[in-house]
Amino acid sequence: METKQQIKTRIAPTPSGYLHLGNALSFAITWALARKQQGIVLLRIDDLDNARFRPEYLQDIFDMLDFMGLDYDEGPRNPQDFQENYSQLLKLPAYQAQLDKLVQQGMVYTCPCSRTQIAALSPQGLYPLTCREEQLPLDTPNAAWRVRIPEGTVISFKDQLLGNCTVALALEMPDFVVRRKDGIPAYQIASIVDDLAMGVNLIVRGEDLMLSTAAQLFLAEHTGATAFTNAAFVHHPLIVSEGNKLSKSHDALSLTEMRKAGLTSQQLWQKLAELLGWQDAGVTDAQTFLRRFHLKDLPRHIAQV
Repeated sequence: METKQQIKTRIAPTPSGYLHLGNALSFAITWALARKQQGIVLLRIDDLDNARFRPEYLQDIFDMLDFMGLDYDEGPRNPQDFQENYSQLLKLPAYQAQLDKLVQQGMVYTCPCSRTQIAALSPQGLYPLTCREEQLPLDTPNAAWRVRIPEGTVISFKDQLLGNCTVALALEMPDFVVRRKDGIPAYQIASIVDDLAMGVNLIVRGEDLMLSTAAQLFLAEHTGATAFTNAAFVHHPLIVSEGNKLSKSHDALSLTEMRKAGLTSQQLWQKLAELLGWQDAGVTDAQTFLRRFHLKDLPRHIAQV
């Protein structure tokens, strides 16, 4: 008889700003989804964006998990442990090996275009394939690497919350960057490699990362990463403020600021329950959230804060 594989998922914040209410909701959903199924939760911190990294943002991640009472089974236990043993900057050779698979297939090309140049040609910010046929050397200084997305490429996958999802990748994310101008592999590459290395088989993320999922599935399909293409996906709804998703630039909405103003852990959990429409559920901490949690009960849209 075939035994069902144990769920393994990750909480994957970036230390590029103080965490906000949307991050807390994503942490809670990811944790509860795994714990509901006796799954494994790991902490994966994405720190490749080293231009925005600050030690206090890294510390904030551990502080917030502790404040919320969320446990995890694998991953760094504190900032020092992270930087010594788990930082993505320690894994650059593994990311490069994944890039090399694309290079060997002739799928990668060089692009020195700036964001300003791209915006001048494409007001929507979509890359207009300017350098696709230029055949610039891959070792061109101050140039990114892009992956060729064949015309008409559509990525389809099943989401446990949203059902069947289809993304027109060639139209919505044409020839995206896989290695930055500074020579560092891009997020899409690093994310796949990390998930594969950690054995993640359930990927939980906000709906705003639907395009990233499609991009990563495309890369996985072309590098033989079947464990990733076979993973389960959940794209949860976002908290909206004044018509826009929350971002780390909303300092007033950072949980650090809210805690300084007197927010307690119990109040945070009550707020999350309220946002999900669970006001009468008696949610006051992680365990009461877990008891109330059912994936099918997540709302399609979350009220503004």
